[in-house]
Amino acid sequence: MPPDSKNRNFDYRSLAMRKILLAEDVKINQYICRQMLESWGCRVDVANNGLEVLELLSLNNYDCILMDIQMPEMDGMEAARQIRQLSDTTKASIPIIAVTANALRGDPEKYRQAGMTDFLPKPYEEEFLFKVISKNLPGHPFQGGLSALSPDNSSDHAVATEAATQKLYDLSMIHSLSGGDESFIRKMVDLFIETVPPNVEALHTGLAGEQWEQVSKMAHKLKSTVDSMGIQSLKAEIREVESSAKAKESLDRLPDLIARISQVIEQVIYQLRVEFP
Repeated sequence: MPPDSKNRNFDYRSLAMRKILLAEDVKINQYICRQMLESWGCRVDVANNGLEVLELLSLNNYDCILMDIQMPEMDGMEAARQIRQLSDTTKASIPIIAVTANALRGDPEKYRQAGMTDFLPKPYEEEFLFKVISKNLPGHPFQGGLSALSPDNSSDHAVATEAATQKLYDLSMIHSLSGGDESFIRKMVDLFIETVPPNVEALHTGLAGEQWEQVSKMAHKLKSTVDSMGIQSLKAEIREVESSAKAKESLDRLPDLIARISQVIEQVIYQLRVEFP
């Protein structure tokens, strides 16, 4: 996937042959990130949780780990702590970049205390991913690295177009990431249609059983997907569900919010099927 015109001053191929361990449990996010990394010539392994990270790291050497914070089985924070305690000093000192949709003030320090080297807020563009990886690789010639990325940078990724007034989704970010590859766009749409309904169903199941931790985790998983697909009308709702369920506050609002999320997702899938028959 070639970089777009605004990013041509970056030598993405300078990361060719670097071996990256991508820790991410959301299939759409895995696909986006892996496509970008492999288009630069990187070699990529994927872990779905922290336990898989530790297993893969015990078998292989990597130049860098992109570590999602919230994952099942073992989260990114605990995985980072355990990596820093490894007896193999090379593996114990590997750069670990926290990747999170929870870009809140104060989080960078929390991630560093857990052993993270840097962090990148989701959703991110190719340029930001390249910068944060490059500046954390010893010996890489890139000199334009960012200091620890501010959560406020996440607002730079929001793109609104006139199409949003007619459609419930905006694929501007997906088109930008695709580099003109229509098969990439269709794969993203297919992944959305395949993976999102079970997550919405899990929201309803958690709500019915008053399993607030499950509700919060499912909302967090949906959050980055909603952002990537430009579903602006759900950005506030999905965040409120996540935070309310996690704090067990304003729980009386959750039924209406989850019903709204479910309704909009159904409409989005219908519209996508029409646009991408």
